[in-house]
Amino acid sequence: MLLLTLLTACPVVDEEPAVEIGTGELDFESLVEGQELAIIEGPQGGFHLLSAIRTKGVEGGDPQRLDNPNNPTITLDVVHDGDSVIIISPFTQGLDEAPQSEAPFTHQMTNRFAILGIDEDDELVGETVVLSVRVDDVNGVTVQDEVTLDLFPHPDNH
Repeated sequence: MLLLTLLTACPVVDEEPAVEIGTGELDFESLVEGQELAIIEGPQGGFHLLSAIRTKGVEGGDPQRLDNPNNPTITLDVVHDGDSVIIISPFTQGLDEAPQSEAPFTHQMTNRFAILGIDEDDELVGETVVLSVRVDDVNGVTVQDEVTLDLFPHPDNH
């Protein structure tokens, strides 16, 4: 009886590995299908989408050491009309620990630029794209997520 009481009192932890693609400069912000996301013009004249990810059941590695052999490989992509329009991907980098409030997610990366191979934001303003992520960890775990977004120009773009 005591064992049954203990088992029912403890929350069930979802151990299924997963990743969620989102946005956010300091904190992870979820994205939903059809949401609008800003195309941001950077200080060097290029354009990017602000992305973020959070994971569970994935080896997070060490965000302070790019050479850590336990760091996961992350592939971001932005697809428009069937073609990838991102210019830097994949990359290998450790993930930060997620705040307790993000449970069951355990790791995250915020403020990650998905750098676009476009010359002007007009090329994608008002267009629909698929923002996706794939995370491969050192233990052979692979998780993926994607969201369809509508793009608009950031108000600070020239």
